[in-house]
Amino acid sequence: MKNINNFERGALSVIADALPRLTGSAQKVAHFILNAPRETINLTITELAIKAGVSEASIVRFAQSLGYEGFHALKISLAEDIVSPMLLVHEDLGPNDSPGVAVQKVITAGMRSLEDTLHILDTFLLESVIQTLCNARQIELFASGNSIPLAMDLNFRLTKIGLRSRFSIDPTVQEMYASLVSAEDVAVGISHTGSSIDTVHALALAKERGACTIGITNHSNSPLTRHSDYCLLTSTRVTQFREEEMASNLAMLALTEAIYVGICVQRADASIQAASKTMQATRHRKY
Repeated sequence: MKNINNFERGALSVIADALPRLTGSAQKVAHFILNAPRETINLTITELAIKAGVSEASIVRFAQSLGYEGFHALKISLAEDIVSPMLLVHEDLGPNDSPGVAVQKVITAGMRSLEDTLHILDTFLLESVIQTLCNARQIELFASGNSIPLAMDLNFRLTKIGLRSRFSIDPTVQEMYASLVSAEDVAVGISHTGSSIDTVHALALAKERGACTIGITNHSNSPLTRHSDYCLLTSTRVTQFREEEMASNLAMLALTEAIYVGICVQRADASIQAASKTMQATRHRKY
């Protein structure tokens, strides 16, 4: 996999990214911090150990595993993260929250995911992905579960501007497509967790057949990234009211939109001509 990024993330984003691979005490600490970030910055290491049900040494090891010198450095980064002007509301939904408050919290979480994704986005890598897709003979898209709408939308957009793109919601058909690619083709796997078996398998198969592979995921150390020549990351935080499988796809949708716009700019004349033809062909479907 080519370099993902070297950009600094906020502490909450770093922890959320690491969460799927954490176990035992480290996972307990991560869940506590993600669910109570404001409380955490006011706790001593001993107090956090008691609340999370782990040892003080476990907290130090947890912080160091994320790249911090220790718990104090993690708290500083966490405090800087929390005071961001975009983080208006981060608390979990409560049983007494009104619908208006619930909507505000969800929308604010979505806004923050966009901010975090922009912060970690490697624009050089994005440009390489765009150029790779522009040069592809055929583009195969792989996705499952709640990533299917994203793949369908990207497939629609790419087809509209004249690129040979293909997607099927049937995982068996995805495997068939993957088995038929060549070195002239590009395969794109979209998975929030990066651990969707069908998506990972299809992308791995396409890579074995010689296609250039692109992964779009929220987790930098996931099975999908191991089979990706290029990997673009989003940053969506998981809280009690937005578990992993229900996390917002807003950041991924924005990233695929950026890819589409980048392709349109890169091949402007061809995109305009193709869009004109496809719009003419489908104009009878609109009043």
